[in-house]
Amino acid sequence: MIAKNGTARRSVKKKTLTGKLLGLLLPAGMCILLFAWIGIPMIMAILWSMIDPENPWSYPQVFPTSLAFYHWRRILFQTQIFSTIKNSLFIALSTIVTSLLFALPTSYAIGRRRLRGKEVFKVLILIPVVFPGMAMALFLGRVLFLWGFSSTYIGVIMAHTLICLPLMLRILIVSFENMPQELLDAARNLGAGRLTVLLEIYLPMVLPGIIAGAIFTFITSMEEFNLAFIIGAPKISTIPTVLYSYLGYNFVRTNAAVVSLILIIPNMTLLFITERFIKTEYMGAALGKM
Repeated sequence: MIAKNGTARRSVKKKTLTGKLLGLLLPAGMCILLFAWIGIPMIMAILWSMIDPENPWSYPQVFPTSLAFYHWRRILFQTQIFSTIKNSLFIALSTIVTSLLFALPTSYAIGRRRLRGKEVFKVLILIPVVFPGMAMALFLGRVLFLWGFSSTYIGVIMAHTLICLPLMLRILIVSFENMPQELLDAARNLGAGRLTVLLEIYLPMVLPGIIAGAIFTFITSMEEFNLAFIIGAPKISTIPTVLYSYLGYNFVRTNAAVVSLILIIPNMTLLFITERFIKTEYMGAALGKM
């Protein structure tokens, strides 16, 4: 009997030790994988952006022999990159506003009303997301050209709204669907008017969805190339169009590295601000059933 108990205890200890090892190895493995997937390309981009033109980096050198800010200074002070950044930010922020104007009433109707075929509509609104980007840009660019919106801010914002609106709609629909009807009924029974219900119940509960939708819209708009190039060129340039110009026939790796890092800065800044001021559970509530 004692021998059996001893064997059972050793078996439990082995299982516990195995569980602890797995608990340590799995997070460590994921960290290594993420570093290889994200960290190494970022390090390579930083190194390439700081290549000293007098000491080129070439095979078989593992790392550059010297670093310099020559390419950063040239991109920042000898090109129109600041104008391009301003264009990208203006288009992205305008896209957020226009997407919200269209998405809020539509998502309210779908999320709070009993409508026939709304499940089908939820699928159909995602078509612009899965449609090939260049094909959409070519066909939409032709339509906007006929309407006189080619190479204008309005045309680019309209195009960006088309691809960002489905994400905004999907997130806000979930936010409205998750609202407890009992809370709304209780507020009305206590005499709350429409404005009070809107400001005190609807707005706080849908705010996480608005923030999440705005983040996705901003990042999608900032990184969109096809629509910005086909519809905005040659008068309107954005950061992705400048980046792809360095990735064309005359491939300039150093310039492309600088512009790609510039493109990452506003997106990372937005994510850090969101993480600092927005509670994680709010974002989870907004994206939980998306």
